Amino acid sequence: MMITDALDIKDAFVVNIEVKYEILTLPNYASREVLTRCTEALKNYFKTAKRNINQPINLAELYTTLDKIKGVQTVKDIKIKNLAGGNYSGYAYDTEGATKDNIVYPSYDPCIFEIKYPDLDIKGRVTAI
Repeated sequence: MMITDALDIKDAFVVNIEVKYEILTLPNYASREVLTRCTEALKNYFKTAKRNINQPINLAELYTTLDKIKGVQTVKDIKIKNLAGGNYSGYAYDTEGATKDNIVYPSYDPCIFEIKYPDLDIKGRVTAI
C-alpha cells in the first residue's frame, strides 16, 4: 500500500553514436550534392529534440529516409556505432549486440541515443555497383 505520491525521476544515460552509410547515386547526379542532402536528412532525423528517452533506432526508417532523397538510387548499408570516452559520453554501449531485426534497442536503464557532433559523426560515402 502506497503511503505517499512520491515519484522518482532518473537522469537518462546519454549514449553517443556515429552513423556510417553508403549509397549509390543515380546517373547524372552530382555525388557530393546527393551526399550532402543525405547527411542533412540524417541530422534532422537524429535531432535530440525529436528523440525520446529509450526510443529505439529503426534502421528501416533510416533506409527509407535516405531512399527518398533526390538522386539516391539505393542505400547499400547503414551502421550505427557507439562512441565513448574523450569528448563523448563515458557510457559504452554495444550497438551491434543490441540490434535485432533492423532495430537498435536501448538498454533497460533510461538512455537516449545522441549524435553529439553531427558534422563529424555522420559519415556517408558514395560507392559503385
